[in-house]
Amino acid sequence: MDSFFGATLSDDSPDTLWHSSSSSLSITPNEGMRESPPGAPIPKADTGQIKKWGRKGHSKSRTGCFNCKRARIKCKENRPACDYCAHRGLQCEWPEIQINQVGVIIRNPMQGLAIPAAPQSNLPVFTMQDFRFFQHFIDSAYPHHPIDNDWQWTHDVPSMACDYDFLLHAMLALSASDLACYTDDNPELVPTAISHRIKSIESLNRAVAAGIKSWQQGNAMIATCFTLLFQSVLLNDGLSEYLSFLRGILAIGMQMGQRRMKFVFERLWGEEQYHQTRSDELAAVGLIDEELVSSACRSFEKMFPLCTTKTEIGMYGLLLSMARCLVTSSKEAHMGLGKVYQLFMMMPHDEFREFTDPKNEVCQLLQAHFVAMQLIMTPISKVEWGKRKSPPDQRPSGRSGRWLETLHKDIPPHMLEYYEWTLWVEKANYEGGICDRNSFLH
Repeated sequence: MDSFFGATLSDDSPDTLWHSSSSSLSITPNEGMRESPPGAPIPKADTGQIKKWGRKGHSKSRTGCFNCKRARIKCKENRPACDYCAHRGLQCEWPEIQINQVGVIIRNPMQGLAIPAAPQSNLPVFTMQDFRFFQHFIDSAYPHHPIDNDWQWTHDVPSMACDYDFLLHAMLALSASDLACYTDDNPELVPTAISHRIKSIESLNRAVAAGIKSWQQGNAMIATCFTLLFQSVLLNDGLSEYLSFLRGILAIGMQMGQRRMKFVFERLWGEEQYHQTRSDELAAVGLIDEELVSSACRSFEKMFPLCTTKTEIGMYGLLLSMARCLVTSSKEAHMGLGKVYQLFMMMPHDEFREFTDPKNEVCQLLQAHFVAMQLIMTPISKVEWGKRKSPPDQRPSGRSGRWLETLHKDIPPHMLEYYEWTLWVEKANYEGGICDRNSFLH
């Protein structure tokens, strides 16, 4: 993702046409005065004088068939063929009347109603499956970040999605991916999820390029980035886009902050998410297994000579510090993980491109260690879910563990020794060991 991952009625609107034509078009084609049959009594006017019957007048019909127009007679306008054409065996053809993209008005002589036919609209068409995705998002698939914003995700965000298609498609994309990964559903969900994702990203990029127009749109953009970010966790090659959307959240948030726009989400940034309750819960989490942490530290120390650039050294230092914090405090290690995310968000563009470059062997190694560290800290990150039910513990490839599969696909032979620990984490994760939240706690 290069870029970032009171209406006025027109003259031909239905209402305008209805009000302007109500005086010239009868509600039913057979309504009005008829000529008196032979022998009928002659009506008298209020003056007492006899009122003479003349030729019945009528306004010009603009919706009659072509044959009646050529014959200069009033068309009864009944379908599919009017009386005149049916009596003479003619093909009854009608003028097309387009009304503000709503369709052709068909006169129903039996009910006297105007019926819109075959609407033609540029609005997106959603299926029953999409409604199912929408409901699944609200029920369980919505992101758990920002922490303790469940009400916003289940009430405010769905309301905003009605006005911003990039948010709606993102919601459907995440929900479809969630169903595809964690249920025995049909395989067609995967391409459906990707299709919604592409539509969301394209629409979001256009909106970002045009600039934030309102605080509602800005919040919809932030919600979209969070949603697509969480879908990235379910994609094997989603790490780079995950980090891009992370940066997108900050970029949009800074623009909104500069313009003093209201944020829908509470405690959106950094450590402010961890209020006293969450902080106490983190402090109460047990320590990760000592041998697992020691093997992580040894792996980091082994790769230190490979790090030479500012980007590599900066990321290496934060990851090593986080690993060492696991020895004494799960809370401090979790806060260290937050600092890693802050570095991702604040990196200059050139450094970010360097870190995500698939040809950069050292940065690819750092990415693998970053993902592996997140996986072994799964028992700690459970706190982020609060009272909300977290996803199932046992999953094929785990969650972000699927990123390790991609990072391990083409390891250069001379780099293989530095991946020993991350390869072990991938194997343990695939077999369910890492995802068991209690397996590596003291």
